[in-house]
Amino acid sequence: MRHKRLLTASAAALLLGVSVSWAQTPTFPLNNQGGLRTTPTQQQGIAEQSAAPLSPENPATGAARNSLAPPRNTPAPFDINNDGRTPSTALPDDTPTAIIQPSTTVSPLAPGTRATAVPIDAVSEQERQNLAALIRQPTNEVRELRVVLENNADYTDAMVDRPIVPERTLRLEGELDSRTWDVYLTAAEASRGGTLSLAFNNSVLVLPEGSRLRLYLNGREIMETAIDSPDRTKVITMPITTGLLRPGENSFRIEAEMRHRIDCSVNATYELWTRIDTRLTGFSGQGLDKAVSGLPDLPAIGVGTNGATRLRVIMDEPSNPAQIDRLLQVVQTVALRGRFGQPLVEVVPPGTDLEPVVGTLNIAMGPASTVSSVLSNAPASVNSVPTVELVNGSIGPTIVISGPTPREVDTALAEFVGTPSISRDWDREANGPLIDGATSITLADLGFETIDFTGRRFRAGFNVTLPPDFYAAAYGEAEMLLDAAYSASIDPNSQLVIYVNGVSSTSVNFASADRRVFRDYPVQLGMQSFKPGVNRIEMVAELRSDDDTACLPGATAPSGERFAIMSSTRLNFPDFARIGQLPNLASFAANGFPYEMGNEPVRILVGGRALDTIGAAGTLMSRIAIGRGAPLTTSVVDQVEPYRDRNLLVIGPLPDVPTTVLEATGAENIIPAVWDTPSGIGGGNEEPQGLEQYDEVLRRLRSQLRQEDAQLNRAANLSDPSSPTPERQRAGNQNWFDNLGDRGGFSSSISELLRPIRNAFNLNFDFDFSFMNAARNEIPAGSIPAGASLLMVQNNAPGNENAAWTLVTAPSPSLLSTSIASLTTPDVWDKISGRATAYTLETNEVDTVRAARVSYIATMPLSFTNMRLIAANWFSINNGVYAIAVVIAAFFLGLITWALVRPMGRNN
Repeated sequence: MRHKRLLTASAAALLLGVSVSWAQTPTFPLNNQGGLRTTPTQQQGIAEQSAAPLSPENPATGAARNSLAPPRNTPAPFDINNDGRTPSTALPDDTPTAIIQPSTTVSPLAPGTRATAVPIDAVSEQERQNLAALIRQPTNEVRELRVVLENNADYTDAMVDRPIVPERTLRLEGELDSRTWDVYLTAAEASRGGTLSLAFNNSVLVLPEGSRLRLYLNGREIMETAIDSPDRTKVITMPITTGLLRPGENSFRIEAEMRHRIDCSVNATYELWTRIDTRLTGFSGQGLDKAVSGLPDLPAIGVGTNGATRLRVIMDEPSNPAQIDRLLQVVQTVALRGRFGQPLVEVVPPGTDLEPVVGTLNIAMGPASTVSSVLSNAPASVNSVPTVELVNGSIGPTIVISGPTPREVDTALAEFVGTPSISRDWDREANGPLIDGATSITLADLGFETIDFTGRRFRAGFNVTLPPDFYAAAYGEAEMLLDAAYSASIDPNSQLVIYVNGVSSTSVNFASADRRVFRDYPVQLGMQSFKPGVNRIEMVAELRSDDDTACLPGATAPSGERFAIMSSTRLNFPDFARIGQLPNLASFAANGFPYEMGNEPVRILVGGRALDTIGAAGTLMSRIAIGRGAPLTTSVVDQVEPYRDRNLLVIGPLPDVPTTVLEATGAENIIPAVWDTPSGIGGGNEEPQGLEQYDEVLRRLRSQLRQEDAQLNRAANLSDPSSPTPERQRAGNQNWFDNLGDRGGFSSSISELLRPIRNAFNLNFDFDFSFMNAARNEIPAGSIPAGASLLMVQNNAPGNENAAWTLVTAPSPSLLSTSIASLTTPDVWDKISGRATAYTLETNEVDTVRAARVSYIATMPLSFTNMRLIAANWFSINNGVYAIAVVIAAFFLGLITWALVRPMGRNN
């Protein structure tokens, strides 16, 4: 009975506990079994309603500080911490965010602080406008922007008020590389200051901790930053005060020091690169669009994002020969007075809708009625007197050359063209000093300081310019007196190689040093490696060590100095022969030789009347004027027959080139077959025209460079196997000897007699007497690529061996304009040489064909020294002739000696 009472009491207590527990259960079930079914969203809403709102005054409970906190014993939904609070039910944001590293930029312009790194997307047009507006905002801080620019497309529009990079693509390569150039500022610009921005991206294999990019302005370091932006474009903006700038030339120098992430080998250094974005590098500030206020300020026009300055010539009847003549005169003078390194000429008729474009100068030339229709603010004086004036109008800075009648226009033009040209010193920074004879220069004279190098592949170079009548075959040597040293960790079998125009000239083994030091160590550079015009000399040292072979962790970072080259290193040039050669396109590119000789004007035939062809002629003549330092007097002609014995320059698309010119220059044998098709090369109707097509080519070139960067080629070959060396010249000059043996009879007997001598002493029996006769100078078929877009050919004039006919042609007018614009890029222009030069637009490559025979033109009064040097060089590549001449001279010397001695003494 007692047990029954106990069981009954326990059951009652159990039922009471269950009922109380059910009463305290939340009003929504924790699962979907039984009761009311609720969705997760409904459960989240119920939990938020049940949770107490939080207050800044009491963030723990949400109550005010003067109120009581809710009792602890009052349960809250999901109060797992027993603190009276319900955990947040909001789901975390799993959207991926860009990982932006902290700023690595330091600058004396903001001492003691680092720039703030800000990620920015600038893919769409609106986003790029916002970025440009941000860069233009005046600030006293140094900012570091990480920008996403590309979206499977490219563009050439500038996002700074004034781009400053005078190259269409600026790429720093290897472990140590630099560029130096000048930017001209007006007094107003220098006094105003503004914002300077520098933008770049780099190879993913660059070690950020050991790589630095430095920027110098007028000799002062103004910025240093880590090279750490392979996926975004890194943009550094700096405030530039008036104390940093000066009116006139301002020197900029950018220097990159890079190290590899994981590889210590010399080959790995070819994977290191930093590319400067020309669209985001430059000055921004108020008033830069109106900086040019007069003709003396022409150099302040600057460049566009392609590194060139565009000259838009606005004139009536531009296809009239007299008008073309005026155009050629004015663009040459403007290029010289503006100090433009790469002027691109565009011809537009009046009435064309024009907009101001950065790096563009307009030239309005014609009577007052024409100029007034182009400019709303044309000078009032054009209606009364000859006028030459620069104005800032709605289309940008414009040079006005005008007058009430055509006669006054010619008077104004003569006044403008007759202004004395400026000094040539402005382009010596890029082209190097002019060497016109025996000269001695040091690296310090070229702007070099002593370089202490810590990497594995040292590379440094400089330019020198030789006159157009420079003549060197296989005779003569320049001498470099090397002052250098290397550390004890470097393998003595390492070597320093010196390249001249991309061809290995000589090498120096480190074992030759005296206690690891080179002091006035003589290094010989053959003069045959040099050419008329600009020559590039590069010193490359591959430094190998056991530490690099082991390549322990952290070994790629910079350590102690391994190699040093002193600024006292000296380059000595000897006296060299001075005589002109025809054909020789290197001399033509250097200063227009032989057209610059004499007092006669340069006769130019412009094929066709397309505006692109006329602009191409202006671009070509402007570039030649820059090399010469003075404009050439021109005379535009419409036929060639009267000038068979005179110098003649023909520019035009292939369909408009006279057959006589094709035959006389030899171009008919090498014209690619694809040029005869209706569309030619890239000549479809969908292609943009003229300089617009040049912008499109620049876009494709940048895309191609990005693809090459992605491939990260680990090998490079600076040597050019196709370049003519003395051995190749001698090998190519055996035709006479081989033909002699094929003739049979007496000629064959002579050939068999001389063959053992030739083979034993490596003699050349090619009697090159082309300067005495009119031997034809044929170009072998297939000498140029089938995809070439431009052809430049030179030959002696049909009726005069001392005159030249030069042809510049392309399949179409638009391709002619585009190809010449690309060809006049300084690093491409300096590759022109030989009998023929072909340029391929798609690959940006230059192919040359050397002249099989040349004629010689005296360019200076005869002297014994010069004649001796000419003879020595000629005999150096015709050593068989020299050997025969020595034998004949010895025979006659013996005969004369016998004749003089025989009468003396007794007969018996």
